[in-house]
Amino acid sequence: MNLTTPIWNESNLCIAIEDFVYSVCFEQMSEQQFKQSLSTLYEAFQYFYSAQLHYTVSIQYFIQCKYWIDHFLNDQSASQILNFNIQQVQTLCCVLSQYQNDYWNEHARFIQQEQQNRNSLYQYLTKLITHYSELLFVRVDLGYLKEQQVNIGIQDVQQHMKILRNRIANQDGCFMGLRGYAWALEQGTEKGYHCHLLLIYDPSKRMSDWYLADQVGKLWQSITGNLGWYFNCNTTDHKQQFKELNRLGVGHIQCNVELDVSNALNAAMYLVNPEKYAQHLRAMLPRMRSFGTGQFEVHWRRGVAQTLQQCGF
Repeated sequence: MNLTTPIWNESNLCIAIEDFVYSVCFEQMSEQQFKQSLSTLYEAFQYFYSAQLHYTVSIQYFIQCKYWIDHFLNDQSASQILNFNIQQVQTLCCVLSQYQNDYWNEHARFIQQEQQNRNSLYQYLTKLITHYSELLFVRVDLGYLKEQQVNIGIQDVQQHMKILRNRIANQDGCFMGLRGYAWALEQGTEKGYHCHLLLIYDPSKRMSDWYLADQVGKLWQSITGNLGWYFNCNTTDHKQQFKELNRLGVGHIQCNVELDVSNALNAAMYLVNPEKYAQHLRAMLPRMRSFGTGQFEVHWRRGVAQTLQQCGF
């Protein structure tokens, strides 16, 4: 494990703790390595831990371990972890090693959930593509500036996403002419908390996909108080790379052209990929979701029943 990170934030700390617990269960680690890593993570976690959050299983075991450490330290400095005796170390290892079986269960639950999300997204997009003759697909990745991640916790992410989803629901400004959308929250070692956003517009009302993605990115910066970062997937250069490979799935999509439809669906499925276990959220608020789509069956969309019959749903 590499714990030389100069500045901890909630996201990279949770990932480091998960990696540490995994290493204790499945890899070789000397007693000195164990105590050094534990001392570093324990001290950082004291600052970021929140009883309001629901943590993944690996971090729950680390929290159990933390209670034992609190007892062993008896108000002494975290540096005293380096002086723990063999019996104390064995007790802590025993607590963490219980994660060994739960790791596979947690991994299986993630895959199952992603498959469900994948099926949900596929059905939603199929309805839209069946219903309309053409659509404008826009993809934007939203995140936080690396130097600002120390100021960002999952509660901030939830608040920013709530504002963004409300703006999408109102369909004002850069969301005018929206026919559908989907979003997925993830967590990466370098990117920290980030969101993959898919927006699907009426091309008779909106034409410039690059401009729309750029406006959404600027809105995200405003919502986050300029702590935010964004990547525009609809730039000319980015689209050209995929166009040369016959894999362009953003921009103007003709819904009766098989290659357009296939590419659009493939590009959209990046939002929900069972193979991206390393990107799962490690901390969430109660009832918080990490994925969502718009609704197809809404009052303002005409001919819904006929489309559903065509799709076989």
